[in-house]
Amino acid sequence: MLDGTAGNNIITVTGGAVNGTVNGLAGNDTIKVTGVAGAAGTNGPPGADGTAGTPAGDAGGNGGAGNVGGAGVGSTGVIDGGAGTDSITVTGGAGGAGGNGGQGGTGFASGAGGAGGNGGVGGIGGAGNAGNVTGGAGSDTATFTAGRGGNGGLGGPGGNSGLVAGGAGAGGIGGAGAAGGVGNSGTFTGDLGDPGLDTVTANGGAGGTGAAGGVGGCGHGGGAGGVGGAGGAGGTGNSGTITGGAGIDTLKANGGLGGNGGVGGKGGNGLAAVQPGGAGGVGGAGGAGGIGSSGTLTGGTGVDIITATGGKGGNGAGGGNGGTGCSGPGGPGGIGGAAGAGGLGNSGTINDGADTIATPAGTSGLAGGSGVAGINNGGICTC
Repeated sequence: MLDGTAGNNIITVTGGAVNGTVNGLAGNDTIKVTGVAGAAGTNGPPGADGTAGTPAGDAGGNGGAGNVGGAGVGSTGVIDGGAGTDSITVTGGAGGAGGNGGQGGTGFASGAGGAGGNGGVGGIGGAGNAGNVTGGAGSDTATFTAGRGGNGGLGGPGGNSGLVAGGAGAGGIGGAGAAGGVGNSGTFTGDLGDPGLDTVTANGGAGGTGAAGGVGGCGHGGGAGGVGGAGGAGGTGNSGTITGGAGIDTLKANGGLGGNGGVGGKGGNGLAAVQPGGAGGVGGAGGAGGIGSSGTLTGGTGVDIITATGGKGGNGAGGGNGGTGCSGPGGPGGIGGAAGAGGLGNSGTINDGADTIATPAGTSGLAGGSGVAGINNGGICTC
């Protein structure tokens, strides 16, 4: 338990979630809590090169997933602002980034190149408040913001083929961005007999960005570019319960932004005469915007202003460009990623019919454009 004094306290908690009790007591207190960021995933190892006995190169290893961000206030945590005009800010930790995929091994003589490893997915963002927060008497401001989802790891490049023959390795798939955390999955309660003007905001975390697909290797037929990772979904603003007091309170629940998709990898080039370039990878789709509120919003006895807003969808990424052909056709460009849908404003319960209530949905993102087709460069073989 951590108790303040009767004065104006400044209480800051970092390095872990609040799983006990924090009491601000009387006074105009400032309480800030920040969850721990998740650790990044490990990178995948490169694939072994081919040998005379085993001509084909090995695939690169996949990147590890990022770890989940920590909550600001855990499920057993309690914050009581007490009397006074208090400011309570709770922020969840960001999810860790996914590790990068390893490069595919190079083929020996007539051996094919190894495929690039796939990138790891990001870690989910931590919740803002998963416990019980009470504002107490007075005009309080409480803001709960979830952690951002971790970005995906890059897809590994495909390995080149041997110089005599063999197809090139495809680029690895880019890791998907993770979903943002939930702003409030617990409970906030204003003082039901308090005429103060409380402002309570719950923000879902933004979805992580999908990573680019790996570049295809060069070979007797260039390798295809890897598919870009999808963007993570935005987190829900409120999935718990938020209740104001007797005053004219302002309650807001905002869905998180959907993450943008990752660019499709470029197709590999033809390595010898009459060899075509590889196809560009498909761009990653944008993540859906988060729901404003799927829980319960209750203003209290006053004529309150309640708004639940869906998050904007993420943008789809462009497709990868096709590889260059060597006296052969260039590879086709990859298709762009789809747009992420906007989130619903409210799918839960909003009480108090006399209040001013708005539930706008989020707007959709933009679709990604297609990649540019590769060219036939007339016999000049480049990698």
